[in-house]
Amino acid sequence: MDRIAIVDDNETWCFVVSQLFEQHGYAVSTFTEPASFLQEAGKYDVVLVDFSIPPRRYQKEMNGPDLIRQLKENLEEPPVMILISAFFTEDILPSVETICPQADGCLSKGMDLQEILQQVQQIIATRIPTGSAGLH
Repeated sequence: MDRIAIVDDNETWCFVVSQLFEQHGYAVSTFTEPASFLQEAGKYDVVLVDFSIPPRRYQKEMNGPDLIRQLKENLEEPPVMILISAFFTEDILPSVETICPQADGCLSKGMDLQEILQQVQQIIATRIPTGSAGLH
């Protein structure tokens, strides 16, 4: 079973998506703050990271691409990292890779939930072992 983390400040979206993945046999944890996720990042196989995670006043600013870069640089075996945002529309989704080339995939929150599930499952199924070029 793949362990999935969702890092997103929108608690409602986290709840809905976590329920969907749990119904399909995944173990899911949600995090509304990157700092709390960073302490547990190595426990997960797949991470959905919101592009825009507003920082709390007392935290240094960190957005989704920053979080992905940090994990890819600091973990020996980082999880599959998927950047997701409501800002990513279908017409710009192909160019999102330039924003965060370290991401293993990019998705739009505007997709149907079943499509998000299918896309994540496809990324998981095609993942390349650590040390290879990535999933793009």
